[in-house]
Amino acid sequence: MPEQSITFLPLSYAARPPRMVVVAPHDDGDWFVWTAAALARLSAVWGCSGSVVVPASAVGHPAVDRCLARLNPDHVLAYVPSWATYDGLNPGAIDRLLTERGISDSAAADQFRQMLYKEPWNSPVVQEAEAAADHLRLQLAPNKREDLIQCSHLFDDDNPRELTPLAAVATSPLIGVPRSLVSTADALAYAMHVGIEASTIGGQITDKEWREAATRGTESPLLSQLHPGVRDDSKAMRSHEAGLCVPITRSFRPQERVAVLGNQPEDFALAEVLRQIRGSVTWLPWAEPGISDMWLFSGRGSDRLLVTSASLSTEETHQRINARWENRPIRHIEPEEEEHRFDVVAPVNINLDNPFMVVLRDTWDQPRSLPVTVESDGSLQTSLSLAAEVPRGLDPNRHRWQVTLIAHNHPLPPLPALSSTVTATGQNPWETFVRAGDGGVTYWSHRFDFVPSGASLAGSLASPKLAWPGIKRMLQVTASTHAVEVLPSPAGKRAAITERLLGSRTNLEKLAASPGWALLRRFLPNSAQDDIPEGSRWKLKSAVVLSWEAVAAHDDTDWDMTARRGQIDQWTSQGVLRRGLILGCGHCPILEFYPLSEISQSYRCRRCGGENQLTKERWRPAAHEPRWFYDLHPAVLELVMNDGDVPLLATQYLRSQYWARQALVCEEFELIKDGNRFVEMDFALATTEELWVGEAKSNDSLGDSAKQRRREAGKLIEGCTLVGAVGLVLATAQAQWSVTTLEAIKSEIAGRRRAEKPVPKISLISGLGDAPQIAQLTI
Repeated sequence: MPEQSITFLPLSYAARPPRMVVVAPHDDGDWFVWTAAALARLSAVWGCSGSVVVPASAVGHPAVDRCLARLNPDHVLAYVPSWATYDGLNPGAIDRLLTERGISDSAAADQFRQMLYKEPWNSPVVQEAEAAADHLRLQLAPNKREDLIQCSHLFDDDNPRELTPLAAVATSPLIGVPRSLVSTADALAYAMHVGIEASTIGGQITDKEWREAATRGTESPLLSQLHPGVRDDSKAMRSHEAGLCVPITRSFRPQERVAVLGNQPEDFALAEVLRQIRGSVTWLPWAEPGISDMWLFSGRGSDRLLVTSASLSTEETHQRINARWENRPIRHIEPEEEEHRFDVVAPVNINLDNPFMVVLRDTWDQPRSLPVTVESDGSLQTSLSLAAEVPRGLDPNRHRWQVTLIAHNHPLPPLPALSSTVTATGQNPWETFVRAGDGGVTYWSHRFDFVPSGASLAGSLASPKLAWPGIKRMLQVTASTHAVEVLPSPAGKRAAITERLLGSRTNLEKLAASPGWALLRRFLPNSAQDDIPEGSRWKLKSAVVLSWEAVAAHDDTDWDMTARRGQIDQWTSQGVLRRGLILGCGHCPILEFYPLSEISQSYRCRRCGGENQLTKERWRPAAHEPRWFYDLHPAVLELVMNDGDVPLLATQYLRSQYWARQALVCEEFELIKDGNRFVEMDFALATTEELWVGEAKSNDSLGDSAKQRRREAGKLIEGCTLVGAVGLVLATAQAQWSVTTLEAIKSEIAGRRRAEKPVPKISLISGLGDAPQIAQLTI
């Protein structure tokens, strides 16, 4: 393969509002009051339907951080309220400040009050929210360059150069829960579904009504009751329709609904983020059963309700949901006969795969194509800048949006470390904010560097040159964050050579699964030979060679001779096999294979250098005319000799799964830590969602002793985390993994959890080459 080549990259284009995490100040008293204030502000921003509010005290909670990492936000913002908001939550605060400053003149007081209304309210709780937002940015790596952040705060006043107001995009009237009514956690549980508006509509909503509305979510009629006479085309502020958007996902969605119990900030945060990832999520901050539970258990019979909590233990969660079940107001049959339609799970066990992406309704999955340069490591770089484009319904003078480009045959996991790799060589990194996200590359629509007033469309919109790193580049970058080096192993080099001969990894995997692999094993020095014609297989000092008669005698009734002959010719043209003659030397007693390219009427002996003529005395076996033999490429021979088909069968099977059909695959590699070889991995696999690494074996064990199995399991799992992989695949050609190996893996995982170390997902593949099956390891 040449060092560089030019090809065209098919892309899927989408425009969408920015995805935000807003960190709300936390007050040890009524924490939900500040959370509601932040939600009210977010509700007025375009993109609120795909964004979340997180109380500052919930940042750092393992369950919340896990979900935020999967959300992959564009911005992490600290909510900074104005004095007007603070005075609204604490009536008389400004008047007390006037008194403290001795401002008694009514005109001066009014002037001071109007000035102060627009000023940010800076206090210790706001500073704590800013510190929590900074902490999240370090973890999530949203749109930023070094110490420069594209957007860091969400103030009560709009800044149209950063975020677009929802009202500037909406084509229908917007309604939400009046801000003055959201004074309890029960009210917030409903408001998180529909949004909060700034109006101060009076009235009284009972706890019972709030709870029923929260449990029913967007199906509740409460919003229309709060706005009598509202137009039929009105949209809830937090609905996707209000922002002209739709949620999309590229995979099957889980059937289960999710209910989050508990009245703590981390419970709200968990429910808020899960809503964006899974869709159907309810937060229940009240503990006692009630009439609203009829809506909680009213799903279809096939639906399962997953119940979890960030603040309650599994036992406490069980007790609360069991009490709701036993006291539910509507029963279909006798309680002791009806199966519980819910499962209690820890937050860590909730499936976060294939999250929703909220995109502009008329601008997603649009086809694009770019000329790209293919680098030697499989990375792609665009050959030209993208053309500036304004999606239908948006105005570049008033709106700011995100552009997302997904290459379906070159996926890019949304790992923070990879954001440094997605701009092409020579691209100005300050033009706009580009990062890895949503399985591809995403960037801010507008230029970030200097844009003169009155600039043209092309001058104001970003048109970056982009790059898609190959999987080897991905591994090097992610491992470098842990001061670990990634190098190809000897086995990986052999696989890379064979892949180059065959043209692609896919072709190499097909070879491993084909009848041709068994034929290639005939070239091994210790292979059986009693079933092939005499003289058709020769074991020379340098290699084993076969004639066509040996190939034809290979026992495989399903592989007909026409296909077999065609395969031999194809391998010969690719360099997998070399056609030639077995020739001796008239000067020394050497017998050697000479490929066709080295033979003419005369040839020189490789051992002694003697000149020989191609005559009957020189070729073997003795015959009137020489017989063609085939020699196997040394790298392919070693690949076959070392059971190289096992990892190939593993990655081929993985890419037959719907979530990995377009995955990038890397052959075997080593991790070098502190200058020493730490662990060897048989393969890596990158999808639009995740990065996986794997170990594939022909046997069913990681070692001969308990100590060796534990050590190997520990190294594999640690290696998985060092390269930023979300999961480890253990594949075997046996019917199942041995019990002792599974025990070693579970023991290592338990130890890592006790030490609060990251634990990857473990997938087990068995029956490679026969009847492969995949399953998740459960503990």
